[in-house]
Amino acid sequence: MKKKLNILCFIVMLVLSYSVLEAVYYMGIGFKSGVELGMSTKMNVQRRQELMHLENINLLPRNLSRNFLTDSVYNAKTGKYIPASFGQMTVSVDTQPSIVLKVFSVSATLTDFVTTVWAIILFIRIVVSINKSEIFNWKNVRRIRRLGVLLIVSFACTFLTAFLTVYNVEKVFSSMHYTLCLTDMVKITSLVLGLTALIVAEVFAIGLKMKEEQELTI
Repeated sequence: MKKKLNILCFIVMLVLSYSVLEAVYYMGIGFKSGVELGMSTKMNVQRRQELMHLENINLLPRNLSRNFLTDSVYNAKTGKYIPASFGQMTVSVDTQPSIVLKVFSVSATLTDFVTTVWAIILFIRIVVSINKSEIFNWKNVRRIRRLGVLLIVSFACTFLTAFLTVYNVEKVFSSMHYTLCLTDMVKITSLVLGLTALIVAEVFAIGLKMKEEQELTI
């Protein structure tokens, strides 16, 4: 029984760990690129400015019946251009966000990272407690509740970061055939896991209250 539970817990922990590793990986790439850019002496000022203002955006055709497959991409296999429609793009635009928006964006990114790491630590503690046969107790209920809240906060931070990116880019960039959207910029995995954890915590709490009431009755 515990073996199956440990396997399931290990899979969930891998999902949570992937979120952290993905964030660390892209932060590392960004940091490395920034250092290389700062140390480069051959790059002209204009090129340096372009690379400093990169923004990743998700696109959705304004009119699927008219604007779908209106672009083209070169197919190296056939040597011909084929119809295409872009869903994601990296553009170089100076969004010039205010100090307040910068603070919100950086704070949300850091909070997302911290809450995800904290959630993994809590999850490990819950697994250890279960393996010690300490399953139905109020300590685990509190841990699961905290886990749920942390995952929901992580989702909120991700959503806020994506929203601010779209908001800033929309002020200085517009496409004739596409509209900016949050699709694929925000993943609801952490939200679903967070709500599930809160439901499980409430089920545990109800079970413990019923157990305590029965013990008092006896």
